[in-house]
Amino acid sequence: MTPLAKLWTWTGQSFIPLAVAWAVYVRNGLLADKPPTDGAIISRAYWGLLITFAAGIVLSWTFALYARAAKEKHSSNPIPANTSFETENNRNLVISWATVCAFGLAVTLALIVFGVRYGQSAIYAWDAQSPLAQGFWASRIKAYELGCASQPCFAVGQRFDAGGPVYGVNEYILYVTDGAIAVLAVLLLVGVLFLFSRNSPDEPQTGVNFCAFAAF
Repeated sequence: MTPLAKLWTWTGQSFIPLAVAWAVYVRNGLLADKPPTDGAIISRAYWGLLITFAAGIVLSWTFALYARAAKEKHSSNPIPANTSFETENNRNLVISWATVCAFGLAVTLALIVFGVRYGQSAIYAWDAQSPLAQGFWASRIKAYELGCASQPCFAVGQRFDAGGPVYGVNEYILYVTDGAIAVLAVLLLVGVLFLFSRNSPDEPQTGVNFCAFAAF
């Protein structure tokens, strides 16, 4: 169980400062001469979303596996230890609960921040100055209707304006760009459901599930 607890602690403690730093970077950091273009912001938000999903997957599955192992060992504490402050033989419920809520809240907020910004994207033809269609879904439907014979065909934002090329805008690859988000979202959802299913129907629902629900 200790390796799971170490993975839990390392992932959460690494993700929180990374998420904060990336959120600042999405807005072009603190030392930028000028604000980034919408395409660059959306591209940064996309990568922030992938990182957040990856962290959420590791945290949810680690929590679920730890809880299952604790149940098999008849442990009274199914929450992974925060190995920075606890050991398996010296647990502090306040620290454990605070860690669960902090990690879960960080993932939830990051998903909201990056997801909302990426959700404002519209797909552009690679060198176009106007989107294929207005809106997230409409532009993507149009991109799939057009298809792509030879990449690059599309971008998640405007790559050219009146002043010339706009840097930092990701290519939009059919089936891959949004497909990666969909796959990671499913893995996260399955991990959370696995965590909730840890208790059998005849067992009382512990506060772990409440905090996990609020977090994830």
